[in-house]
Amino acid sequence: MYFDPRSLLFFGANALLLHCMLMLGSALSPWSIFPVLIGPMLIFPVLYMRHSAYFLCALCTGLWVDAALPVPFGLLTGLFLITGAITFMLRNRFRAEENDHPCLLAHILNLMVIILLAAISSGKTQHLFDFWIQTALCAVASHLLLLAIAPWFFNLQRLLLEMLHLDTKPEDLPHL
Repeated sequence: MYFDPRSLLFFGANALLLHCMLMLGSALSPWSIFPVLIGPMLIFPVLYMRHSAYFLCALCTGLWVDAALPVPFGLLTGLFLITGAITFMLRNRFRAEENDHPCLLAHILNLMVIILLAAISSGKTQHLFDFWIQTALCAVASHLLLLAIAPWFFNLQRLLLEMLHLDTKPEDLPHL
């Protein structure tokens, strides 16, 4: 089995993003806004690494996120692995050198996570209009925050790759 040191770097960056998301959620909790910024965590491991190294990074990140959030254990780990496998199969269509495609993928994954979390937590409150207004408010706040945070996060990962002299080119992708 091939170990890619970039998986440790990506996992560390994901842990940093999760910690920042939890701190931001604590700061915004008086206004009942709980941002979900999980979308960018999966993008670079999928676009940059081989399948086995991506799988290890996504598994560790998913378990870390499941432990930190009040969700059924394994829910986001499974989502990370499934969406990562789908994105991995389509990764030849995405460019990782700029932030356009990674940001788009981050927004799509983030929306999927928000919908999944809303579906899980709406079991007892399906008929409450307030719940869906709150979910929409959190989704809008999350995506507005992602407009600023996702490019920063991706540039941070690229910078760390360069500083640590790790391979900054995605594997198995055609380059322009």
